[in-house]
Amino acid sequence: MNISIALRRAVVAAAVLAVGFATTAFAKPPTVIHPPTNESWSSCSSTLCIDAPPEGPAGLDGSGGWGWDNSANAPVTSLTMPAPAAFTVTVLQPNPACTAGTITLTYSSQDFSLTSPSSAGVADTTPFDRGGVAVFSYGADFFCHNDQSDSFTFTPKNPTATALVTATVNVGGQQASETFPVAITNP
Repeated sequence: MNISIALRRAVVAAAVLAVGFATTAFAKPPTVIHPPTNESWSSCSSTLCIDAPPEGPAGLDGSGGWGWDNSANAPVTSLTMPAPAAFTVTVLQPNPACTAGTITLTYSSQDFSLTSPSSAGVADTTPFDRGGVAVFSYGADFFCHNDQSDSFTFTPKNPTATALVTATVNVGGQQASETFPVAITNP
């Protein structure tokens, strides 16, 4: 009787293994989403924010960062090295502070070089003993608008799937930041 029970258990175990093999061998492979999405993220206060990049349906979420590619009819998600690219920071204030403040850009110096001055003619200072940080100081007149922009020129240096530039605005005792991702490709 022990041989019969052992034989049944062996047959059942073999059947379970065969079903398991058939299920995995002929199963539909998992869905993989390509290419990965590069989405920005932000931190705003109740009185200060930075305009988002043109994400969402038809790019209507914003106009900041790397901008809109008219030929592709889509947000810019990739830069080709070594072509310089415009990067826009738009400060949003429902009640303008009308005080002096700063825009600080942080990025990897492995990914980009930054040309100074900005499109508004503001030169950066580099208060730290490391690369990839540039502080632009503005007078009260710059921050005395509901929406005010300045553009910066970045030159991509090395290919990568995701390069990040973070813009941080400090004005009127408030701070806001926005991180903008982009891929960098070879020509």
